[in-house]
Amino acid sequence: MSTKTGLFSSINGFVDRAIGADGLPPAVRRKLLRQQLGSVRQMMPALLAAMAVVSVVLLVLTWGHARFWPLAVTIGAINVLQLNATFLAWRNGRRENETKAAKPVGRTVIYALLLGLLWSAVFNLLPLELSASMRGAATISAGGLLCISMMALVNYPQALAAFTIPLIAGVLGTVIGTGSTPSLWVESVLLMAFTTVMVGITFNHAAAFVAHRASEMLLDERGEIIELLLGEFEQSTSDWIWGVDAEGSINRISRGFTTATGLGEDDLVGADFVHFMQCVTPADDPLMAHLEGDIAARSTFQDVELRVTAAGVDCWWSLTGKPAYDEAGRYLGYIGTGSDITERKLAERRITMLAHHDPMTGLLNRNKFTEQLNSCVARLERYGAPFAMMFLDLDQFKSVNDSRGHMAGDRLLVQVAQRISERVREPDLAARLGGDEFAILLPNTGDADGVGRLADALIADIRRPYSIDGHLTNIGVSIGVAMAPLNGTQPDEILRNADLALYRAKADGRSTYRFFESQMDSEARERRLLEVELRDAVAKGELALHYQPVVATEDERPVGFEALIRWNHPGRGLVPPAIFIPVAELSSLIADIGDWTIEQACMTAASWPDHLTVAVNLSAKHFRLSDIALVVQKALAMSGLAPHRLELEITENLLMENPDEVVPRLAELRQLGVMIAMDDFGTGYSSLSYLLKFPFDRIKIDRSFVHASGEDAVARETLKAIAALGRTLKLKITAEGVETREQADFLAGIACHQLQGYYFGRPLDPPALAQYLMTRFAGRAGALKAEAEQQLAAIAS
Repeated sequence: MSTKTGLFSSINGFVDRAIGADGLPPAVRRKLLRQQLGSVRQMMPALLAAMAVVSVVLLVLTWGHARFWPLAVTIGAINVLQLNATFLAWRNGRRENETKAAKPVGRTVIYALLLGLLWSAVFNLLPLELSASMRGAATISAGGLLCISMMALVNYPQALAAFTIPLIAGVLGTVIGTGSTPSLWVESVLLMAFTTVMVGITFNHAAAFVAHRASEMLLDERGEIIELLLGEFEQSTSDWIWGVDAEGSINRISRGFTTATGLGEDDLVGADFVHFMQCVTPADDPLMAHLEGDIAARSTFQDVELRVTAAGVDCWWSLTGKPAYDEAGRYLGYIGTGSDITERKLAERRITMLAHHDPMTGLLNRNKFTEQLNSCVARLERYGAPFAMMFLDLDQFKSVNDSRGHMAGDRLLVQVAQRISERVREPDLAARLGGDEFAILLPNTGDADGVGRLADALIADIRRPYSIDGHLTNIGVSIGVAMAPLNGTQPDEILRNADLALYRAKADGRSTYRFFESQMDSEARERRLLEVELRDAVAKGELALHYQPVVATEDERPVGFEALIRWNHPGRGLVPPAIFIPVAELSSLIADIGDWTIEQACMTAASWPDHLTVAVNLSAKHFRLSDIALVVQKALAMSGLAPHRLELEITENLLMENPDEVVPRLAELRQLGVMIAMDDFGTGYSSLSYLLKFPFDRIKIDRSFVHASGEDAVARETLKAIAALGRTLKLKITAEGVETREQADFLAGIACHQLQGYYFGRPLDPPALAQYLMTRFAGRAGALKAEAEQQLAAIAS
């Protein structure tokens, strides 16, 4: 059954492709199929009559012959079957159902196939050798049946093929079976030629039928959609259709037009459109005059926005209109659309108003603040009027924003802006420059003492607790002050100097204010010089790695080292990372330094005993700028270091910035086989949540807890809790900053796995590292000594 179904589907698909019905949408194809069956249904009576006539003729000619009764039975079956098919077609036509189209389709093809097979049997039963009249009657009957079937089934080629193929095969079999004579071969050739022509005509006609009917149905469907959309449009209250006749009188309106005007249809229809619009628009409105001119000139107008007073309410309309003409080119009037655009106009007005203000806090925005700063500079140049600028940056805001969420952070900014607005005087200008940065302009102010008092008051105001979602929150503010003209006479210079003063306020402990001083500029230049020298140091190979031992708790034998970067400056000496790393963080140098650190640490560790690991710190900016996975993969390949011997340490700040991006990249590193540790654990705000987000291999307890454990009971309890957490999560624990025997014993007692600190060894340069390893791993002494000598030679060169 499945084979038959597959064969029928293949033939059906071939015919559909031949007549262009295969690419039609399913709904259109179903409608077309019903029309094809309908055309077959209309021709069923004619096909029944033709078969009845042929049946009578053939029975009369074979009367009395031995084959009469087999012929009579076969012909009787044909007529009964055709009569039944005609009845079913008539009944289906009366109760046509789109959802049951498959049943009539299959039945039509099956009936056609059965009739073709039965007629094939009839022509094989005919005694053509009886007489020439018998052969002529058979030939005419076969040709007639083919002609009638083509006319009846031409719009449904599948049924025509099912009927004619068995019929032609039967006729050819009959002709060939009667013997080979010239006349029979002529008849066979004519029959095949006629069949070929019939097939071509059938497919061409069917294709034209499909194209014509499908086009009609698509047009009808689109027309229905257009009518539906037009009906919905006319029912809309914010958009409407209007029309006027050749005299300019309103002759068509939709529901939206009457709603917009507040008038009834009887009041509008017949009124002069232009006069009506003049009544509802302001006098001497140039846009209304433009609209009137377009209508007088019979020109198309589009999106003309008019301010109108309708139903006692001021609003805005947008009108579009186009002149209409009949087929003879006579002017019929106008047809157009309209819409109420009041909400859009009000929104545009709000946008214009907010263009100069921060939408969240209501303070001036950066653009407007810059404009006001330029105005103060202009007054300074013209009248010598001094002024002051204060640059404010919130302290601890990022921690609130990260731990409590951005919505809480926004609400906090709003409250800060309110306190600033309440503190500044009437002529002063407060602005939010972005994020948690604010600025205040104090026009006509040269009193540094007064500015200092204002700064103190702002610091006290902003330091007061905030209630955010029922929780109290504390933050601070650092302020930098620049006085003009003392600290600058140009906008960029004043902004830069206020920023430098802010930088100093933050460096001096935050929650304070600083006035700009000349040495701040010198310090900024020093930082820029240090950046240039650091860039040269990277190129010249002046950076070096020192290694601090990490020991196992149970026997205090070294299990690895942490790589710590140093800068051997030719003039400054050994520059600690606390000085040059912040400079590198402010530029792209941190990526080059970080990549080099990973590669150098792997190369060095490859020469150590196999059980020793090396740990490398990853800064957040280095992680963002570099493809860390690729860097690590390259370093491991170059050095031959086993991946599990490399440990990458990250801080919680990295995860807090963008966990959705960072966690997949950490997982990529884990797939390489390297170890991932969370450094400075316990100093963040939600360390536990990040431990659950990413399965770290190790957590490193911050040295501040270890340092306080000797005298602070809370610190000791915290360390115990961290150790218990590590056991629960099956994480290894490393404690940093161990400096005394008592600390080491305590940490061993709470089951820390590894210890690190000055008690076990300071960071070692390459020669000291070689000596350290030789005293503990004598088997590798020669190799380590040679390596140390090579490193010393490289440093000396």
